[in-house]
Amino acid sequence: MALILWTTEFSVGVDSLDADHIVIFSLINHIDEAHQSGSDEQAIGRVLRVLIDRAIGHFRREEMVMKRHGYPDLEAHAAEHRRIMEDLERLHAAYRQKPSAHISREIVELLAAWLEEHVLKTDMRYRPYVADDREPPKS
Repeated sequence: MALILWTTEFSVGVDSLDADHIVIFSLINHIDEAHQSGSDEQAIGRVLRVLIDRAIGHFRREEMVMKRHGYPDLEAHAAEHRRIMEDLERLHAAYRQKPSAHISREIVELLAAWLEEHVLKTDMRYRPYVADDREPPKS
């Protein structure tokens, strides 16, 4: 069974950001399933790097959307992103030094819990400002 399931209640109203969330949820579940099936940490480590890169890229995209729409709590929201990125980078550095199922599980659990809390509460605050976002035409 999946560790975390994306449902429409997680939708922030911006297709690209919802797609990011769906991919992040899928990667978390993939790593969780790999742990349960006994996959080696080298394989898990590669997916873990993709997961972290995807999360960091998502934060940047989300902040650009909020900035484009003048979201008033952008700084506080970005500060939450910085805190999770610092935690992820710290854990990933420890993992790179000594790959272990314990650390990769800790990263997955941190992201899963954070996603549920952050998306359902913090992200939903910007939804009215950015719903149906369209990038401005390029000149």
